[in-house]
Amino acid sequence: MFSSAQTVPFALQAGERPIGIRTFAGYVALAGLGNAAIAAFLLFRLPASHEPSLHSLLIRAFIYVVGAVLAGMGGARFYWNRSYASFGNVPPMSFRFFALVNATAWVWVPSIVLLSRQDSPASAALSALGAALLANGLRRILPSADSPHSQDRTPQPSERELFAATLHTAPRDAYGYVIAFCLYAGGYFLLNGFYLNAGAPLALAAFLFAWRLTLKPAPANSNFRAAYRLAAIAAAAVLITFFVLLDGIGHRNRVDAANLARARGQNQGGDVSGHPGTINGSGVSGYQSIILWPVPEKEQIVAPVPARLSPWATRAVRPLIIPFDGPYWFVQSPEISPGPTAHQARGTPTSVNIQASNARPISMAAHQSLSTPIPIARCRGIEVEIENYDNRAGAISVALLLSDGNSPKPQTLYLGQQPVPSTEPQHFSIKESPVFETLRFEVPPNAKIQRFSKMTVQFLPDIEHEFVAPKIAILQFRLIPR
Repeated sequence: MFSSAQTVPFALQAGERPIGIRTFAGYVALAGLGNAAIAAFLLFRLPASHEPSLHSLLIRAFIYVVGAVLAGMGGARFYWNRSYASFGNVPPMSFRFFALVNATAWVWVPSIVLLSRQDSPASAALSALGAALLANGLRRILPSADSPHSQDRTPQPSERELFAATLHTAPRDAYGYVIAFCLYAGGYFLLNGFYLNAGAPLALAAFLFAWRLTLKPAPANSNFRAAYRLAAIAAAAVLITFFVLLDGIGHRNRVDAANLARARGQNQGGDVSGHPGTINGSGVSGYQSIILWPVPEKEQIVAPVPARLSPWATRAVRPLIIPFDGPYWFVQSPEISPGPTAHQARGTPTSVNIQASNARPISMAAHQSLSTPIPIARCRGIEVEIENYDNRAGAISVALLLSDGNSPKPQTLYLGQQPVPSTEPQHFSIKESPVFETLRFEVPPNAKIQRFSKMTVQFLPDIEHEFVAPKIAILQFRLIPR
């Protein structure tokens, strides 16, 4: 892969200070890796469907891996061509061979990016794996040193003093110190939940360790062997990306919505707030979690449901209006409810800004308790009236869950989810004033629960609202008699 002149330093431009092949290769490798990462962050997303087929996920994983390789190859080729003109007729190495070696790291970029959006520690582990494979490949195709002193000069015969080897002092090596520091930094980030930040020091430690551990360059390397090695690693990367997509969809469904299984009673205590959380939100001074209570109006009835509810529960012909006066919960994974130190305040989501200061998504839910349970058999549907003042692009859906907290065995009925029309791409616009909308949920007559005493509204935003709470408030509920 190298010509006889490839072990000497070369200049990027005429008159510039010469640099070594390893320096040039590292520069181009970082350019390709950065380009692959940028493409992954901009283009690689989870599928919009909450229940995609395995076949479509496998195809998506393959496309993501191939896309990362092509993006990395394009970035590396761009910087390669900019410097290639100054090499003359002696290029430092074959670009095809160089790209095949570097692609063993590019294929892991989709998995790392997808896992980082889930705030998973596996992203740091895959970063270290990709860095180790990259170091191993580069170590086998690059010279062991690029110093002109060690490559240009031939040993000259000279008289050797007695015991000269014994008196020789071993050169200082800073690799061990750098690796140790990176391991400590990566461990610190992992213990504190900064999994994305932990990937950089762990990747550097893995790269340096693999570089020092790998044997000297093997001159027998060829395009065929490099392609075979890349194919084997890429196949494993496609499978890993496939499982990451599967896990990502499950993670999104758990965070963005209480899925049907949890809504049917798999949650604990019947409380399907469905949203994990510990907030480090900068919007309200960075509290652990936030409970936001509506501002009480003058002469407001304290009881959530008036006493005249009982006649309606037995027989009613008119809808029952229940003004919302419950709390909003703002939490983050992996908790399922605000902690004992949650900050409580008065206000509405339309008048405050709540966002995360870390890499964990925020979840938002509203809880309305009823003073008197309502029989399911008497309720045909529920309309939720909302006030939308959100100006961030991205679709938002709302899910409604009914639960009976007074039952010996708490049960929950999941009524599905409805999109907020004004947040859909074809209807979205910047709002100068709030938009009032009504979402209707049908109540099945053959539900497993007999009555409900609590209504939970879950906000299921798109990825644009992953770290910023939607500015949507609940106004009232309208219960339609059967």
